[in-house]
Amino acid sequence: MNIQSITLKTDDLTKLYDFYSIVLEMEITHSDTNAFSVKAGSTLLTFENDTASSEAFYHFAFNIPENQLDDSIEWLKGKANLITLDGQSIFDFKAWNAHSIYFYDPVGNIIEFIARHGLDNASNEKFSGRSICSVSEIGMPVQNVKEFYDKLYNELSLPLFTGDLKTFTATGDDKGLFIIVPEERRWFPNCPLAEIFPISVEIEGILNKEILFREYGYRIISMEI
Repeated sequence: MNIQSITLKTDDLTKLYDFYSIVLEMEITHSDTNAFSVKAGSTLLTFENDTASSEAFYHFAFNIPENQLDDSIEWLKGKANLITLDGQSIFDFKAWNAHSIYFYDPVGNIIEFIARHGLDNASNEKFSGRSICSVSEIGMPVQNVKEFYDKLYNELSLPLFTGDLKTFTATGDDKGLFIIVPEERRWFPNCPLAEIFPISVEIEGILNKEILFREYGYRIISMEI
């Protein structure tokens, strides 16, 4: 499941623009007074100004080259502090064949760099913000995990990746996952409780369809490629 684009809300465009363009050195593809878009590999990540979304924050993950986690850690020094749990900052997800690190952007979005070793995306280039391959995860807090997952499966035929359909469920594959958690579940590894804020996502799917979850402000568009 390739995530083509994601649109998130913020009430502080300036802080985010400076962080993604200057600190993370990512390419800005569009910018105006209401929004800006950044090229995250094959994904277009857009932040829209919304004063009603005060203190909005999200969890999302960037796929990075599977051999460059250590390089990314070195590169992040002086740019962002890694989030730790029990003194640990590198997390080994054996069942996912992946290693991750986490850090915050200036408004509290929880960013994950994940090296998925099952993907053929190793690189010998010097690591930078432009080494990011894609957005591969977006967290979607909900009130009923199973109900939300069932609708995704029934409407878009998205497969279950892992999870218990109660406290945590991931649907999709290594290239793209919806991370479905109950509202007020603490985000891993040691982050604030999950809250619901508007999200719009476009994915490559097996059919052309749009799903609206009005109760959450979520919009998912599947485009057949």
